[in-house]
Amino acid sequence: MSVPTTTGSLPLAPLALIADDDATVRTIMREVLEQAGFRVEEASNGQMALDQFEQYRPDVVLLDVDMPQMDGYNVCKQIRAQETLRATPVFIITGRDDPQSIQHAYEIGATDFLSKPIPWTILAHRVRFVLRASDALNEIQGLVRAMPDKIFVLNEDGEPHATADESQAGQPTVAELISSDAYADTFPLESRPDVKHKVNVALTTGKPQIHEHAVANGFTHLETRIVSRDRSTALAIVRNVTARKEYEDRIYDLAYYDQLTGLPNRQLFQQTLDDSIKRAKRKDWPFAILFVDLDRFKRINDTLGHSMGDTLLRAVADRLRKCTGADDEGSSVNIARLGGDEFVVLLGGVDNTDAASAIADKVVTALSRPMECEGHRLVVTPSIGITMYPQDGDSSESLLMNADSAMYRAKSAGRNTHKFYSDTMRIHSLHRLDIENELREAMNTKQFQLYYQPKVDLKSWSVVGVEALIRWKHPERGWISPSEFIPIAEESGLIVPIGTWVLKEACRQIKAWRNTALRDLRVSVNISSEQIYTDDLLLTVKDAMASNTIGAESLELEITESLLMRDVDSTVQTLNEFKELGLAISIDDFGTGYSSLSYLTRFPIDTLKIDQSFVRDLHIDNDDAAICAAILAMARKLNLNVVAEGVEIDEQLQFLRGHGCNQIQGYLFSKPLPPAELLALIGDNVRKSAYA
Repeated sequence: MSVPTTTGSLPLAPLALIADDDATVRTIMREVLEQAGFRVEEASNGQMALDQFEQYRPDVVLLDVDMPQMDGYNVCKQIRAQETLRATPVFIITGRDDPQSIQHAYEIGATDFLSKPIPWTILAHRVRFVLRASDALNEIQGLVRAMPDKIFVLNEDGEPHATADESQAGQPTVAELISSDAYADTFPLESRPDVKHKVNVALTTGKPQIHEHAVANGFTHLETRIVSRDRSTALAIVRNVTARKEYEDRIYDLAYYDQLTGLPNRQLFQQTLDDSIKRAKRKDWPFAILFVDLDRFKRINDTLGHSMGDTLLRAVADRLRKCTGADDEGSSVNIARLGGDEFVVLLGGVDNTDAASAIADKVVTALSRPMECEGHRLVVTPSIGITMYPQDGDSSESLLMNADSAMYRAKSAGRNTHKFYSDTMRIHSLHRLDIENELREAMNTKQFQLYYQPKVDLKSWSVVGVEALIRWKHPERGWISPSEFIPIAEESGLIVPIGTWVLKEACRQIKAWRNTALRDLRVSVNISSEQIYTDDLLLTVKDAMASNTIGAESLELEITESLLMRDVDSTVQTLNEFKELGLAISIDDFGTGYSSLSYLTRFPIDTLKIDQSFVRDLHIDNDDAAICAAILAMARKLNLNVVAEGVEIDEQLQFLRGHGCNQIQGYLFSKPLPPAELLALIGDNVRKSAYA
């Protein structure tokens, strides 16, 4: 019977199982072990010992060899067969002390050997020492079993001759998970010539060596850490690092690839370009850069939403790959998305402008074809700037910067084309940057002025309104043309605060004219696309009118035809809010956009302004004359007022009068004037009567 030596929450004393057919030996052994703090169970034969082992799972077993039913050797053997995770210390006790008996005891799994007569004075100490050593060994083996590694012992030549722990047999290993059970017994780097070198380094220096490689399937990655074991052998610890490699690959992908299109991003392309420059310097390897920007892409996002814009960008990326052959085997073409609607293409081996131009033409053709995106048929055109290495720059920064300058020149040339970089473009880019910086200064130092161009009624030849036009007098450069600074203001976002200033200044001038001959004139103010989509435009208009105490009849807002069609529903809502204030609405540059009659009827507009590009040659160009006549006829049907812009000669005036145009605006009557000169003009009856 077991005698517990501890109670309550304290751990139980270790349990010893004694198996001997001699009752006297069992009694003495019980007395010795219990006095040393052990609990004890007894068995008088081999089968009873095995049954009690299965029942009690003792901490240590002491087996006599010669027992009825089953000898101690067989009991030990069966105990070892039952154990999987923990090896229980087993003592074999026998009167035989020949080497064969001792060897046999260890071969069948005995932990230690006791010869009779038993040394009773040291028995408890010996059992406790073996038990402590066995517990430590079991803990280490448990840790080893928990490791996902396979451990091999290597000789100086990097050849394996054993696993470091045969107790791993039957447990899942790296190699088993990779391939098959047979592969688990092979060393994955045995045939690698560099392994011998790394083993020698580990043995010589004592420093661990690490080698990573992929196995034959290509999807699994192993890390082998080689650590010196003694002077002539090393441990090779093989670990499956596939999950870590996948995580590292994911981090790399996030850092260096555009998640929308799958193309390399700016950072990775910068590295590729730097490497290409180094290669070019070593091997005289030429290349070209295409800087691709999508024309008016913003209107896609504004009109159809960013989701549609993303779909279009993915389609553009696919077409760029196909038309440049970037995905072809052995291709020296690299494509990246720099951000937004900007892409860049590196053409390796291209050494002349004709070859670069041919590929740029292919890109223009490919991207200009309609794209089907979520049920919409969209057309987006590219503007492309081209630089050649080394003549257009010898660094990645200069090549990209100059390609960007060439791209803007392509936009200025009408878009949907390509331009090569030239030194004059660099000067132009610097000039644009100077203009942007000086625009900010101009706002702070009141360098802007408003000029006013009269609108003349064709029946009475009287001035019925004016258009407010911004002018910039630079303190050093003098007058700067609006055609030069307005596009830069639009690109930089400065057009919004500038437009707000124009609106407020026009309202202030209306108030100043209240007691003059200009008091009944309606002043037209241009509203940019950036302004009309801001949340506070309506509030800004109300505030400008209220602070100057002017009525809605004195103010007219002009928006361009292309802006009108950008987001029809939103634009209709905004214009209706302005109409509720009593403001007049006119459509500027009419005929240059893509309005249809059905769309025009939806907008609360009062006036159409025929773009001066149609007026300029209407007296000599039948097409322009036909367009003007059609616009005038349509306006009459819709009961809309029509203003013809850019009228400069009498032939234009007579044609417009003859086709029922209501008003004209142009140098035939007057150029834009500052307020004081406009006031003098209105009082000059001589000029008024000349064409009445």
